[in-house]
Amino acid sequence: MRTIRSVLVIDDNPDTLETLATLLQSLGVDHVTRTRSAEEALDTLKSQRFSLIVADYRLEGMDGVEFLEQLRAGGDLTPVIMLSGAPDKAGVIRATRQPRVDFFSKPFRVADFMGAMDRMAA
Repeated sequence: MRTIRSVLVIDDNPDTLETLATLLQSLGVDHVTRTRSAEEALDTLKSQRFSLIVADYRLEGMDGVEFLEQLRAGGDLTPVIMLSGAPDKAGVIRATRQPRVDFFSKPFRVADFMGAMDRMAA
């Protein structure tokens, strides 16, 4: 099985951003890049590639689903794990209609998150 080596994390809450980065590093991810907005993430993706993207659903400005739709419209099929503390049904459906996406409500079980990472790496 392939290993996730590099992850782009998108969250506008600095504490959550650091918590996710720490979790990913504890799970063996070598390189974690942090961004605070979908727009910043799209700029980062112009020059870097990642094994996985972890994106918050509710972001200021462009939300996580809009980010995902722009990403896919540009032909980028990087796997995405989307997280939300308060998901709405329509948003979850929009997100999961896209290829290579998993969706978790916060808080999530680390074992479930690890399982999604394993599926995304395969």
